[in-house]
Amino acid sequence: MKKIFLYATLICGLCSCGLDNYDAPTASLSGAIIDKETKENVPGQAQNGTKIRMYEFYNDEWSVQPNDSWVSQDGTFSNTAVFTGKYKILAEGPFETVEPIEMEVSGSKQMNFEVTPFLRISAEATSNETGKVTVKTSVDNVLDKTVQAVEFYYCKTPYVDKNTFTAKESVKLGTETELDIATYSHTFENLKSGKTFYFRVGALAVNPGGFYNYSKVIEVTVK
Repeated sequence: MKKIFLYATLICGLCSCGLDNYDAPTASLSGAIIDKETKENVPGQAQNGTKIRMYEFYNDEWSVQPNDSWVSQDGTFSNTAVFTGKYKILAEGPFETVEPIEMEVSGSKQMNFEVTPFLRISAEATSNETGKVTVKTSVDNVLDKTVQAVEFYYCKTPYVDKNTFTAKESVKLGTETELDIATYSHTFENLKSGKTFYFRVGALAVNPGGFYNYSKVIEVTVK
């Protein structure tokens, strides 16, 4: 019985060694999601927002399970855990569907996706009164979709979106949800003077993935 146990242990050990002998991924893929019209990065949501999906071509077929990576809130992405090989690469987010790109990935590869966002959001934030910051935004309904939500956020850190904020204010929408361009404003009050906060606007147009479009993050020191 002891000999059988010893043999079994040796076999398991050898199998474990075999599994551990795979080379670690040495390639990387980085780039940005770029607005086709403005040529600027499309701001995003760091977690559960825009994602890059990489399907590897292996054993004469495309893998079923993708290698996913999130796009940062500034619209850039970087996946440093990629095996050298051929991939079909897709981008999913708050923009019109884009065709997948097939390419060989080795070393440090760079690529961008040019997209048409559902909404194009610009914003500015100013502190003209003690303890107050006013945020003004313009929401361009690029693809004439129904706008379901427009939200103002602020946060104590630079990372701010619909899931990460210190305070949020939702706009009560009316018939302007069908307009090409609509403007809104909100004033956050009772903020501590001299402190720096980060402001942002997010908006949701009807889309199957429930993806939000965003403005850039704006840093403001309260008056």
